[in-house]
Formats: sequence, structure tokens, C-alpha cells
Amino acid sequence: MGCEGKWAIHPSQVELANEVFTPPAEEIDKAHRILAALKEAAAQGKGAAALDGRLIDAASEKMAQNVVKAAEAIAAKIQ
Repeated sequence: MGCEGKWAIHPSQVELANEVFTPPAEEIDKAHRILAALKEAAAQGKGAAALDGRLIDAASEKMAQNVVKAAEAIAAKIQ
């Protein structure tokens, strides 16, 4: 959607904003799987890999890193 954040003008809005912007658990899991598969491929000298029957590459890695970073940043703020 192109959104990376939300202004909250009242503290009661923070919990909802965190809930809405936290990637779903399935998406976080897939991002970790993508990163692991590409790390394994790189160890074999490959620049791409297949995961769940789909090609993944550097672009997939960047998107997966963004998902993981967002989830970690939100989790760190919640605790």
C-alpha cells in the first residue's frame, strides 16, 4: 500500500496502529524462510533459489528483510 507509518494524535491509537502495521505471522514466517533459502543458495554459489515452487532472488531478499525489520521494530516498541 506504500504506507510505512501512521501519525497517532492520542496514545490510545498506538496499539491499533501497531496491530495494523505488524505483518501477519504467515508473512513473517515466509520472509524468514526466504532469507534462509537465499543464504543456503549463496553458500552454494547461487544467486537465486526456489521456494515453494517459485523463484526467489535479490529482490525477494530485500522485501523479506523489510518485513522482518518492520516486525522486529514493532515488537521492540510493544515490549
